[in-house]
Amino acid sequence: MQTLRSVYVSTAEWRWVIVISGLLVALTLLLWAGPARAEGPGTGGSRIFISDKTVGNYVLLVWAGPSPPQVGRYTVYVRVSDLGGQQLRDGLQVSVRATEDANGTVTDSEATHKNAGNSLDYAAHFQLPRKGNYQFDVTVQGAAGDAEAVFRDRVVATISFGLISAIAGPFIVIIGAVFWYMWARQSQSKPAAEA
Repeated sequence: MQTLRSVYVSTAEWRWVIVISGLLVALTLLLWAGPARAEGPGTGGSRIFISDKTVGNYVLLVWAGPSPPQVGRYTVYVRVSDLGGQQLRDGLQVSVRATEDANGTVTDSEATHKNAGNSLDYAAHFQLPRKGNYQFDVTVQGAAGDAEAVFRDRVVATISFGLISAIAGPFIVIIGAVFWYMWARQSQSKPAAEA
C-alpha cells in the first residue's frame, strides 16, 4: 500500500530558485524596456556625432537617436550657433540627407523646430528601411552663408521576439533543470514510509 508523503524542499534550495527566478525576471524586464528607453527628442538613447564643430560661419552640435540605431524611425537633431556662441533659432533652413551605402538610396528630410518639439533645436525624421551603413549630410543655409557637415551611422536590425526567445531560452531550460533536480533529489532522500 502506498502512502502519501509530504513534499519537502529545504530553504537553501528555495533560495536558489528565488534568485534564479529573480534574475530571469530582471533580464526579461531589461530586454522588454530597451526599446522604450531609446525614444524621445534628444534624450536617453541619442548619440552625439558632431560636438560643437565650427563649419563655415556656424558652430554645429549634431546628434541622432535612437542609439543603437535600429531599422525604422531615426531622428537627426541639429543645434546651430554663431561663431560667438549665440544660439541661432530663426532665419535658418536646415536639411538632412540620408544615403544608404549598400545601394545609394537617398532620402531627404527638412529639419524643423516642430519636429524637435522645442524652439532650440532642429530635427529631421527618417524611416530607415534596412540595416546597414548610412551617411548623413547636414546642410545649414542662412544669412551667414551655407555649411555642411557629414557623419556616418550603422543601423542594426530591430530586436525581435525570436532574439529575445534565443536569449531567454537557455535560462528557462536551466530553471527547469533546477526544479527537476530538486524534485529528483527530494524523491531519493525521502523513501516512502512502510505501512
